[in-house]
Amino acid sequence: MDALIREYVTPVAKAAGFRKNGRTFWMAGSRQDYVLFGFQVYAVDPEAVVFDVEFHAVPEPYWDWLNRGQQPAGKVPNSSGALMTGRFIPPASVAHRPGDGMPFRARWALRPGEEQTCGRVLAETLSTESLPRIQPLVDRAHLLEVVQSRDVSLMKRMTPTLREIVLRIDDIPAPDLADLLAAAESSGAPAAFVLWARERRAAREGS
Repeated sequence: MDALIREYVTPVAKAAGFRKNGRTFWMAGSRQDYVLFGFQVYAVDPEAVVFDVEFHAVPEPYWDWLNRGQQPAGKVPNSSGALMTGRFIPPASVAHRPGDGMPFRARWALRPGEEQTCGRVLAETLSTESLPRIQPLVDRAHLLEVVQSRDVSLMKRMTPTLREIVLRIDDIPAPDLADLLAAAESSGAPAAFVLWARERRAAREGS
């Protein structure tokens, strides 16, 4: 797996602006919003290395909320800070079980003797389809459009109202933010979240 990543994934990822940490690749936007992708291996087939390629959108306000303003300065977040997660789906030729439904259809297979085929297909998929899809997720306006979509393949955390607050909190007009927070409170949002949102906004307006 590591040889596959080193030979076929790393060059493509670096060319697209991603940096590497182990089996995880990441890039940051101008506001320290991150997008990550990485590899998860499953021991389910003695004749193949079976793996997922997952991506994660980690906007800075969500990371800030999770850490209550105490996140270490300069630390790259991990997948635990993802507001949204998805998978890169393999072409049928390199899928582990191409005839199955999700989530099994999302698993790739690296079989003995087919390392070059799998690597080339993976690199081509990343460069032409997958990475161009996730690079714009470091933009909060674009990410908001994605999390508001009906794409059921994506795992989204928080309620729609809370996601909108997180992604608009630094830019939304104050009256509109007040309306969103009121709606969040009326629907049972955690009091700690509402307090965090008000304190964050107040701190930015004060500065």
